[in-house]
Amino acid sequence: MKKDNDKLPEITMIQVQKRRKDRFNIYVDGEYAFPVSEAVLIKTGLHKGMTLTKERQEAIEHENNAYLAYTIAVDYLSYGLRSEKEVRQKLLENEIEMPHIHATLERLRDQKYIDDQIYGESYTRTAANINRKGPRQIEQELKRKGLDEEIIQLSLEQYPEEQQLENAAALAEKSLNKQTRTSSKDAKMKVRMHLQQKGYDKDVITKVFENLDSEKSEEDELFALRVQGEKVWRRYARKAEGRELEQKVKSNLYQKGFPGELINEYIEEKKQEMDVE
Repeated sequence: MKKDNDKLPEITMIQVQKRRKDRFNIYVDGEYAFPVSEAVLIKTGLHKGMTLTKERQEAIEHENNAYLAYTIAVDYLSYGLRSEKEVRQKLLENEIEMPHIHATLERLRDQKYIDDQIYGESYTRTAANINRKGPRQIEQELKRKGLDEEIIQLSLEQYPEEQQLENAAALAEKSLNKQTRTSSKDAKMKVRMHLQQKGYDKDVITKVFENLDSEKSEEDELFALRVQGEKVWRRYARKAEGRELEQKVKSNLYQKGFPGELINEYIEEKKQEMDVE
């Protein structure tokens, strides 16, 4: 039997989704039409047998998409503070249309659920207190989070120089203790590079080194030299011997920052060792 042209489309079935019990599929005139959340279903009073104009259906779909965008954002925020850029990216990943993204972000700003100033200050304190990151590293990370320059600089005020010095000194001490197999010169260079990579300014690093006991005892320096020397000696001994071998080993160890007198002492040890063999 043919339908009257004037008859409005009618909801013929409302079916709960298999994977999301809080979402429903709406069927109109026996065919799938659109999904809605439980909240929107209740709010709009959708029910089987209800007729829908095209305008009414579009309004319901619009409201549902707006609700979906908001719930995705709030769920994302429930795990911790986020920057506005991060929330926007999350919504884009969920294929939310731009008008709903803009509306959601505005709503979240009004509710103080997102605030880049608060986010930046909190991020700075956490990075400083927990991870001991330097200000330059934090600044770069906040830029990637989408914060503007003014907010970033205000956020970095949460990280006073005194704390920077304390953190940098602790990192330097920890890094230096790992350099047992390198020369004092190389160890200091590696510590300095480590602090630079962590985002500390040259002025802070200079002040840290003024109070850092970075010079090894002669015994520790000789231990490190012997460790490096054995590696170098084995490598060059494959293609060289005698005076040529000694010169290549000396040159390499000197480049690694070891003092000449200790290098000579090590070479004499190796020569005596070889004479015994």
